[in-house]
Amino acid sequence: MTDGGRTSPLRFALAMVPLLGGAGVLLAGSAAGAVSVAFAGEVPVTVHAARVSASGVSASPAGSGHGGLLPALATRAEHATVEDACVTSTAHLPVVGAVTAVVHIERASASGLTVQAGKATARSVKLSGARFTTPRVALDQPTGLFTVGAKNVSAGTVTTQPNAFTAGTITSRGVTIDLREGTAGCERGAAR
Repeated sequence: MTDGGRTSPLRFALAMVPLLGGAGVLLAGSAAGAVSVAFAGEVPVTVHAARVSASGVSASPAGSGHGGLLPALATRAEHATVEDACVTSTAHLPVVGAVTAVVHIERASASGLTVQAGKATARSVKLSGARFTTPRVALDQPTGLFTVGAKNVSAGTVTTQPNAFTAGTITSRGVTIDLREGTAGCERGAAR
């Protein structure tokens, strides 16, 4: 530790080497279109995107987290594209303290994408081929679960906090990773 209780740049860099190595391998593979991805974790992740478009979309209530106790909406898309996205995640590490990973993505595409999120917002949403279904055990006893779907969906200014996601493949371009001490947002060129 340096004077004043701050972590030295060398220790900070050493703590981040394994994370950067793993992220580099993941992103190199995704640029080649070779990555299958699954994520579920306790570290909160927030995704901001200027534009999202998807086809073959369906969504229904689900549970996630510890034993499925957190309510979530499970959304499945056969194909999805995200443009001008920023992903942030802050972890509180021993000795180092809060560290935020900020990932900017110019464009990413995914196939076989499933996202479980407890929160999602969008400034605008357009859909075509919409459908709403409620499965029933019998005509007089609905199950209470529902599924909404659409042939095509597009949305602008989207923010979501996924609890878990899986994808058959992800490809991306224009990816930059920035690690910052403390908490940080999506602003480019923020002080480090």
